[in-house]
Amino acid sequence: MAVRSFSYDVFLSFRGEDTRYSFTGNLYNVLRERGIHTFIDDDEFQKGDQITSALEEAIEKSKIFIIVLSENYASSSFCLNELTHILNFTKGKNDLLVLPVFYIVDPSDVRHHRGSFGEALANHEKKLNSDNMENLETWKMALHQVSNISGHHFQHDGNKYEYKFIKEIVESVSSKFNHALLQVPDVLVGLESPVLEVKSLLDVGSDDVVHMVGIHGLGGVGKTTLAVAVYNSIAGHFEASCFLENVRETSNKKGLQHLQSILLSKTVGEKKIKLTNWREGIPIIKHKLKQKKVLLILDDVDEHKHLQAIIGSPDWFGCGSRVIITTRNEHLLALHNVKITYKVRELNEKHALQLLTQKAFELEKEVDSSYNDILNRALIYASGLPLALEVIGSNLFGKSIKEWESALNGYERIPDKSIYMILKVSYDALNEDEKSIFLDIACCFKDYELGELQDILYAHYGRCMKYHIGVLVKKSLINIHGSWDYKVMRLHDLIEDMGKEIVRRESPTEPGKRSRLWSHEDINQVLQENKRFVNLTILNLDKCDSLTEIPDVSCLSKLEKLSFARCRNLFTIHYSVGLLEKLKILYAGGCPELKSFPPLKLTSLEQFELSGCHNLESFPEILGKMENITVLDLDECRIKEFRPSFRNLTRLQELYLGQETYRLRGFDAATFISNICMMPELARVEATQLQWRLLPDDVLKLSSVVCSSMQHLEFIGCDLSDELLWLFLSCFVNVKNLNLSASKFTVIPECIKDCRFLTTLTLDYCDRLQEIRGIPPNLKYFSALGCLALTSSSISMLQNQELHEVGDTFFILPSGKIPGWFECHSRGPSIFFWFRNKLPAIVVCFVKEDFLNFTSDLVLSVIINGHEHQHKPLFGGFFFESPCTALFHLQMKDNLDEALLENEWNLAEIVYGDLCDENGIHVLKKQSSVDDIRFIDPCRKKKLNDDLISS
Repeated sequence: MAVRSFSYDVFLSFRGEDTRYSFTGNLYNVLRERGIHTFIDDDEFQKGDQITSALEEAIEKSKIFIIVLSENYASSSFCLNELTHILNFTKGKNDLLVLPVFYIVDPSDVRHHRGSFGEALANHEKKLNSDNMENLETWKMALHQVSNISGHHFQHDGNKYEYKFIKEIVESVSSKFNHALLQVPDVLVGLESPVLEVKSLLDVGSDDVVHMVGIHGLGGVGKTTLAVAVYNSIAGHFEASCFLENVRETSNKKGLQHLQSILLSKTVGEKKIKLTNWREGIPIIKHKLKQKKVLLILDDVDEHKHLQAIIGSPDWFGCGSRVIITTRNEHLLALHNVKITYKVRELNEKHALQLLTQKAFELEKEVDSSYNDILNRALIYASGLPLALEVIGSNLFGKSIKEWESALNGYERIPDKSIYMILKVSYDALNEDEKSIFLDIACCFKDYELGELQDILYAHYGRCMKYHIGVLVKKSLINIHGSWDYKVMRLHDLIEDMGKEIVRRESPTEPGKRSRLWSHEDINQVLQENKRFVNLTILNLDKCDSLTEIPDVSCLSKLEKLSFARCRNLFTIHYSVGLLEKLKILYAGGCPELKSFPPLKLTSLEQFELSGCHNLESFPEILGKMENITVLDLDECRIKEFRPSFRNLTRLQELYLGQETYRLRGFDAATFISNICMMPELARVEATQLQWRLLPDDVLKLSSVVCSSMQHLEFIGCDLSDELLWLFLSCFVNVKNLNLSASKFTVIPECIKDCRFLTTLTLDYCDRLQEIRGIPPNLKYFSALGCLALTSSSISMLQNQELHEVGDTFFILPSGKIPGWFECHSRGPSIFFWFRNKLPAIVVCFVKEDFLNFTSDLVLSVIINGHEHQHKPLFGGFFFESPCTALFHLQMKDNLDEALLENEWNLAEIVYGDLCDENGIHVLKKQSSVDDIRFIDPCRKKKLNDDLISS
């Protein structure tokens, strides 16, 4: 069935002499202001009693018929013929509507032909001859029929203003159809759920508030289409509506005042206002729309002044109004205090395939299965972006598989122009620094860890670029994925292609003149030509399996970042790499075949990555001072030789080395220690799985060497001998944190007392450790899990009461006993005590008698008078296979004031969960009153005493 075409939204049928210049005229004006296209006849249509062909055509092109039944309506045979024609025409047509308005007449008078309607029909009967009496019966039936249709009734009884009655009629009309529907695709793919979600955010049923909702997302993702679909589904609920499309483009070409004029024209019918600037329009919009319930869409907003000029604040509009803003820049929404937002996501695979096939093939035609592979390739390329799917599908409509393949090959090399230009709008809105950082990420740093990227950019630009990264996220150019402790930089594949295309256009035919290179083919071409390339600052060769050598790069005089990480077959690096004066970042990690590195004279170098070079046994020679490197990661390298020139890294602060997977044998202890002791800023060294080589003369040579800067030393599984341990404690006397777990020494020497700054000492699984001869004076944390050979005298020294009463200690010992100085013991996972006035200062102790394995932080709970509170986390990732005892001060994170009873006893319970087999409490008497703590219910004891006295 063909869809009916309407020229008019509403047709007005009325008695001219009754209401043309009063009620009906006012009704027509309000309908017109609401944008409802309304037909109202003038005198030229009324020629005699019969309706004209022009009037018949107007009736047959209208959708809603408002019949204004006034006192003298039935006296006009013209009106009665018009009513009869309308009722006959609308009969059986469900898409048409008749809406009677009983204007100062009683509907029952119309139905039963009484009052003025009875008199009018009697007069007609007198005038009609016998041949025309059939007309009279037809008119009577029409009046009876229209009176039985639900409509609106207005009486002059002083209970209602006429303008409010007119408003009710217009609201009723608006609700019956979605006027001024905007053009959308015949099939909206993947929008059903987003439309419902946005409508839920809008909460259209709440008329006591004004809601502003922001729809944001990257270019081409379907923000406008979603906004149009929402608009079409809810427009009928508002007095007026306006969809301002392409706000960014229109304001640039015609000014914001032009958009303000459109808004006023669409919502209140103001067509004659001439605004010279947008500031003039603000008070007019506020005045005209303050009492009006409107729906307003601002599409493609990219500047805050767009929002300031057109929607200002919610109080510009009447209650129940809704404003929707679409933008690529999420920050604009926050800047304008738009708190309700919706992010449009790319289409999933099912909807993406549906949209692509809808555009590329006839909808009724089943897609040939031979196209499956090429369709999948197109889906991968478009990555769910509706814009790309529509462009590809439209361009390749009716094309063969070979033509599809050819087109996709072209798209992958050079993006389609229409896609590129739409996506580039977001790039063009950036400032110069933001543009440069975006191109860096798009060309070289996609999928980089956020912290690593920030470090790289800091080294490259010389200042923190965290804010600029945030701008790119807000403008939907990049995304950050991951957990709080590991975030990765991501961007849509087509956004990445857009960035690379911008750089390619810097010099389409000569790659060497571009600012960044990432294509291995372009890089090979550049290096083989061996010309001086003055613009190239970043060269990325990551994951290039065909790369076996880094050739002469002396032609790249301005190169600041060189990366050839994870090149599995790389084994040779040209010496010119070590002579690039402007190089700030050098990444060579994950190259397993690389056995040597050329000497380095890189005075600008700030970051140097070699981790994962499994066959690299010697750290490169450092030619002259390199003062900008602060962190050096050599994990998963077999480096066991550090030449004396290593100390030329004069600003090095952190060093990581060693192996997770195998033991590094023959590590030269003497050279290593002498080198790091000569590095004035080195404060942190972490290593795993090193097997030291220590010659007889080395101890004597190093006995007088002291490293004053070292604060954190971690040597896990490094097989430190007693001799080497003594040497470490003598050389690193200022260390604060020391982890020597899984070593083979047997004694902690007395000289550890000289480490007066040492606060944390970890000796877990030193299974040969027997004796501890001293305790550093400021030690707070100590752990010796699994040290089963430790003597009872050493354990007793570590459990000394005075030690734990003086400081805020946390000790974990390889013992299954609670010290004797604890006043209260309890079997099981919890213990009770009573206190008053304030929580006493106590040391708690728990014993675990068998195997324990934790993979997350263990938090101890304290329940006071039924309210649960938490102690700070005890430890995490905990694993051991032997008994242990832990002693520590109870320190509450929460404020306990609300939980405590004044001048009464408070019940406290400490709960360890499955961690604990036995536990105890010791009161710190210098900090607490013994009279204010009990380990037996004082209320129960008092009751027993009272019972004894009474008996």
